[in-house]
Amino acid sequence: MLKFNTDSILPYLTAMWVFALSLLSSIVTYFNHECSGEVIKNHTMTFFRDFFYCQMAGLVTYFLAAAADYEPLVIAALVSAGSHMGARLIIAIEEFVLRAIHLCNIEKEQN
Repeated sequence: MLKFNTDSILPYLTAMWVFALSLLSSIVTYFNHECSGEVIKNHTMTFFRDFFYCQMAGLVTYFLAAAADYEPLVIAALVSAGSHMGARLIIAIEEFVLRAIHLCNIEKEQN
């Protein structure tokens, strides 16, 4: 019988649930577009766009939460919320990073 070591399988399980939560979020985001009456020219491309944004946001949320050493259930909740935000979260993180870089540049110029 094949025995699994928990330490060796945990990264794969984590990747699977981050992927699954982000996939669920992309499906919800796609149906929100559909139900809001938004005119969608290409349904396939819209779904894949939502899918990639949600996957990217879910992974970024996971890495940030894991680096902050949160509990696994808190990480799961944050990944769910973050991946559902999709593109909005990516844009918010981009603005945060650009502000941080700008502040660092201002400090360097003042010194």
